Amino acid sequence: MTIILWILAGQGLLGALDVLINHEWRERLPHRPGAALEEAIHGARELLYALVFAGLAWFEWRGAFALLFAGVLLAEVALTAWDFVEEDRTRRLSATERVMHLALSMGGGAYCALLVPMLWRWHGEATALQFVDYGVVSWLLSIMAAGVLAWGVRDVVASWTMTTREAI
Repeated sequence: MTIILWILAGQGLLGALDVLINHEWRERLPHRPGAALEEAIHGARELLYALVFAGLAWFEWRGAFALLFAGVLLAEVALTAWDFVEEDRTRRLSATERVMHLALSMGGGAYCALLVPMLWRWHGEATALQFVDYGVVSWLLSIMAAGVLAWGVRDVVASWTMTTREAI
């Protein structure tokens, strides 16, 4: 399980760089007219990642909870696909952003490929959220969960604000 968590931590770091460099600095998405939907998608994904980071840092999702967690992963994949389509529809991505998205997709595939068999095993056990502690990586993912939760709320608010302004 530890390798899955370190891959996830790498995802968090690369995702933060993507947001800061590409979405905030280069594109200024929260201030760009017409970017409300993209910001809403980003916000929703960030909120899901907060659950994934914190949820895997401290718990094994056993029984029915494994199905719930699998649903969270499927929702994140669906939002990612929608985000790719929305980005291509509304703006031209830089080479840096395309490469970062490729690396994020590969990392996401890696941790999901390793996590799905674990979820399958957990699904066969009694339903429970079993507390675990993976040491430093649990704390690192918790810090990332707090950061991505705050950023997700910020992006949802930015989307709502842009939508409200565009409606006026």
